[in-house]
Amino acid sequence: MSSRNVVYKLNISGGNSGPGKGLSKTIQIDEKKFRFAGMKIGDVIKGELIGFPNYEFEITGGSDSSGFPMRKDVHGPVKKKILVSKRGIGYRPKRKGQKKRKTVRGNEITTDMTQINLKVIKYGEAELFKKEQE
Repeated sequence: MSSRNVVYKLNISGGNSGPGKGLSKTIQIDEKKFRFAGMKIGDVIKGELIGFPNYEFEITGGSDSSGFPMRKDVHGPVKKKILVSKRGIGYRPKRKGQKKRKTVRGNEITTDMTQINLKVIKYGEAELFKKEQE
């Protein structure tokens, strides 16, 4: 285990419904406060653990320090070169039927991750997304 300080950038999305629909918020959290290593895409996190009581969040993805995105269909904490053919995470084809080999991360969070994407599943009492005053 390295002695460097791991800080995760959490990108929290409001989800498809509720008061935060279409909104997002970015916060930074130290690994000492909550340990994300070993969690996978689709896991649910209690909001109390990261400072939002009565909230629940789902991990939807992320990226590592080199910018490689996480994919749900690549298992484990690995970095792999996969052949992708359809539009999806990490690839946008220029023409129909085009395929390309791209490097992506697995679906498990490691200490190499810098950004973790979360989606709100259950809202609490505290206001997470502050509306801009016009």
